[in-house]
Amino acid sequence: MKYTNIDDAVNANGLRLVIVKDMPSAWGVAAKAMIDYKGLDYLLAHQIPMSENPELLAWSGTNSGPVAAWNNESPINRWDDILFLIERLAPQKPLLPKDAAARIQVLGISHEICGELGFGWNRRLDMMRPPEGQPPSDFGKKYSYNDTDAALANKRVVTLIKELATILKVQAKQGSEFLVGNSITAADFYWAAFSNFIVLQSQEECPVNPQARPMFENTPAEITAAIDPILIEHRDKIMRTYCKLPLEL
Repeated sequence: MKYTNIDDAVNANGLRLVIVKDMPSAWGVAAKAMIDYKGLDYLLAHQIPMSENPELLAWSGTNSGPVAAWNNESPINRWDDILFLIERLAPQKPLLPKDAAARIQVLGISHEICGELGFGWNRRLDMMRPPEGQPPSDFGKKYSYNDTDAALANKRVVTLIKELATILKVQAKQGSEFLVGNSITAADFYWAAFSNFIVLQSQEECPVNPQARPMFENTPAEITAAIDPILIEHRDKIMRTYCKLPLEL
């Protein structure tokens, strides 16, 4: 991995990844961790939060991270498209099982963590909730904040983390420390990254912009009460065994 700027990333060949600078943006943290795990060579560039990032927008069509690109192929930014790309580039260390049933499980869990109205989506809704009577911020408008989904966000998060804890406990009884099967999959990487939205790693392991850290540490009490220790034990095991620490944000 080599750091570069957006202009150089646009004009380069090979694999390029753009992540949000100095923030634990879980979609990018997971993508980078999986690329590192697979041993792929790549260039890393930054999207600057709360900035216009015109070069990134002109190239990729989005002012968000992550964005990935391979050679002359069009840049992509959806979590599953990035996963499928890196699976294609390094199939010898698969993060999606060949077994159909296990593959369905991994993709289903991953969607519930990463996808629309999933764990990360709902935590972001809560984080950008405006004061009562106030309109959404520019950040909220960017991600289509609405009161209907925001009212359900924390309940959805609680439901999911309880289900993930149940899955991990069943797996542990069968002698596995992973969410699916007996080896690491994309689902494990996604949970490890997204768990920072409810229990943020230390500054030593996750060097977030200090001004942003309070926002990520402000987890609602109803969610905190529902966090089973096995969820964070799993996160720490995956992070310390399969990821580069401190995280490179």
